[in-house]
Amino acid sequence: MTVTRTPDVQRSRVYAAEDAWAMRLDAARQGAAFAQVAGSSVVLPAEIRFGDLAAAQAYATHHLCSWDVPPVLLRRRRGLTKAHWEPPGTIALPLPERGTPWALRESVLLHELAHHLGHHLDGAADHGPSFRTRMLELVTFVLGPEAALALRVDYAEAGVPS
Repeated sequence: MTVTRTPDVQRSRVYAAEDAWAMRLDAARQGAAFAQVAGSSVVLPAEIRFGDLAAAQAYATHHLCSWDVPPVLLRRRRGLTKAHWEPPGTIALPLPERGTPWALRESVLLHELAHHLGHHLDGAADHGPSFRTRMLELVTFVLGPEAALALRVDYAEAGVPS
């Protein structure tokens, strides 16, 4: 499949929207009963935090089996500030020697899995429409429609069409 290379003009807005969304999920993990989403109170799932790379790998493998794409391999990333997806199927996550591994969380892994799906199903690896469609599909499938609604609203509030 040919991969489309276009300027990734929505990248910073997608990150801002997903950071806001991840904060909503984290609030649920910490016990918030409801989240305010577009004027409505909704119950969001508690975001999973993985204990190690093997647990994150098992999660990724389990959730990708519903799509007709090659498997993905998770590996440790040398830098500590970014997670990323590498073609054709590797997700690199930063894992510090000490402290909390911020990247071993469900929102980060779903983001990288959306890149994997976009690449293999649509030939796109940026944060454009294909990525956002795949991200919303994953979130709906894995976390449910309320979490997808919250993400869709956060995309809209960041000026990102979904």
